[in-house]
Amino acid sequence: MDFTLLTEEQIFGDNQIDVLKKFGTKCAISDFAILLGGYVDSDFYTSEGETLKNRTGWWWTKTPYDNDARVVD
Repeated sequence: MDFTLLTEEQIFGDNQIDVLKKFGTKCAISDFAILLGGYVDSDFYTSEGETLKNRTGWWWTKTPYDNDARVVD
């Protein structure tokens, strides 16, 4: 499987992609992603509301941080 991970510049920087400019960086997490081990916190939600379907999860970036993976929460 091929994955395309975004760089920090594409997420937060001057080269931020259009969809993130419009909707922000919070990403709803699916039940399937949670079952696969995705991190979810009951205190964080998208701007759409505070229901189970609007819980946010962490997602990976391509940009490393101290030789470790960087996530967006």
